[in-house]
Amino acid sequence: MASDATQQSDDETAHGAGDDTVLEVSGFTKIYPDGTLAVDGIDFSIDRGDFCVLIGPSGCGKSTTLHSIVGKIEVTDGRITLDGEDITDTPTYERDISLVFQDFQLFPHLSARENIRYGLERMDVPEDEIEERVDRIVQLLKLGDLVDRNPSGLSAGQKQQVALARSLVLEPKLLLLDEPLGDLDYKLQKHMERELMRIHHELDTTFVYVTHDQTQAMRLADQIVVMNEGQVEQSGTAEEVYDAPSTAFVATFVGDSNTFFGELTAVSEDESRATVETAFGDLQASTDNLVSSPRDLLETEIPFSVRPQYLSLGGDRDNKLSCEVEDVIHHPGSGTQVVLNAEGNADSKTVMLTSRDLEETPSGQVTVSWAPEHTILLEETSVVPGVDIETDILGE
Repeated sequence: MASDATQQSDDETAHGAGDDTVLEVSGFTKIYPDGTLAVDGIDFSIDRGDFCVLIGPSGCGKSTTLHSIVGKIEVTDGRITLDGEDITDTPTYERDISLVFQDFQLFPHLSARENIRYGLERMDVPEDEIEERVDRIVQLLKLGDLVDRNPSGLSAGQKQQVALARSLVLEPKLLLLDEPLGDLDYKLQKHMERELMRIHHELDTTFVYVTHDQTQAMRLADQIVVMNEGQVEQSGTAEEVYDAPSTAFVATFVGDSNTFFGELTAVSEDESRATVETAFGDLQASTDNLVSSPRDLLETEIPFSVRPQYLSLGGDRDNKLSCEVEDVIHHPGSGTQVVLNAEGNADSKTVMLTSRDLEETPSGQVTVSWAPEHTILLEETSVVPGVDIETDILGE
């Protein structure tokens, strides 16, 4: 089951269960009939009106979690609570939750309007209320004259909008979206992301969204739940997950990161800074991200990371690396990425630097530097037992 560290991280960073909590997942475990442990005792909660995104590598358990919340997959152990009511064993149709699938699942023989009406008709909503709610959602999603077409006459993006309208018209307490933009092209994905944000803000419905796309998660989310091998690595705001990752796995999975490890050899008097001895020399790090006292970690190996945008060419900051420029990649509109080979004592490492304001293209031997406060000490490699930082996370 989930480790003590997982629970501690959840208690500290998850949107806490309280008056504003709409969904609480407690000790949720799913074991399939063939013995596969898909989800292992996870805990997280979501506040009313939030846009929560579940992310993680393929097979980490995020879709299993989503489909268990809606009731399509039976829970092996644990509890799922919606608005204070235990719905663990409640049939799907009684949960007041809607699910938007990646493949839309529209009825091909019904028009878009008839697809949108379908759920309300099954609920025996009065006709005048059906028309009022359908008209309102059609206007909100700007479907216009598309409502008279059958799905075969709609583009992929239009089908997605109709599927979204069909779920939203039910006015659910929770809207679940399972990789809904995965089959759309890049331009249409960006358009639908903007539409989802607009609709979310206008309706203030709580969204739970599954994706493997970390950058999409950062754009959309109020809250991010990072999963790995059936466990929750971290749950918190997008800013917390990016700027203060709990584990080396989170630091490398969410956004680009340069991840190192070394021995923690010294701690400042006020314990705000630590010295880490590495193959590339002694480096200084902030201790803000640590759960334990930094003095308790003296003489232990510890991972740490620094985001590429915090590295600078040259400079006179405390942390410095001697590097060889291997490649320079210009990304119009988003800056320049510099691929470097850091040279250390019988060791070398690829390091990434990103910048929007390089005055000239670097080459040859350079020095990169960064501030200690941008060095994030990572007390844990992962909440999953046995994960190795070099082979499983860094791929070295």
